[in-house]
Amino acid sequence: MIRLGRETDMPTLLALIKELAEYERAAEQVENTEAKLLADWQAGWFEFLVAELDGEVVGISLYYKRYSTWKGTCFYLEDLYVKPELRGQGIGLALLKETAKTAKKAGANRLDWQVIDWNTPAVDFYKKLGAQIETEWWNCKLSLQEEY
Repeated sequence: MIRLGRETDMPTLLALIKELAEYERAAEQVENTEAKLLADWQAGWFEFLVAELDGEVVGISLYYKRYSTWKGTCFYLEDLYVKPELRGQGIGLALLKETAKTAKKAGANRLDWQVIDWNTPAVDFYKKLGAQIETEWWNCKLSLQEEY
């Protein structure tokens, strides 16, 4: 079952975010907390879907609105994660499709996300769906912890 995330899902959401970070070999980079996730969610910074199997949350899709000056309204899929032992059963596909439906219903023209180049199963999954995987654009990040 795919449903919209709710306040009571915050502990599980953070746990799955940490699992994803560990999978992506970056566990030490997770600084978020349940309290911060909850505050940011309540402030409208993001929405999320959860996949439930037998009453247990086994996957997430966390997304938010963004804007492209070239294409107009878009949604950005920050994280799509399914517990490793349940992959290949259509849960990720169901989450991605529901995220796309949500974006389209909200008026978005496009759904954007990133994938790590070494994550071959994910790259293959996205290609099979018809996603365009760009390799010429580089990600840039500027920490706002410093004064500018």
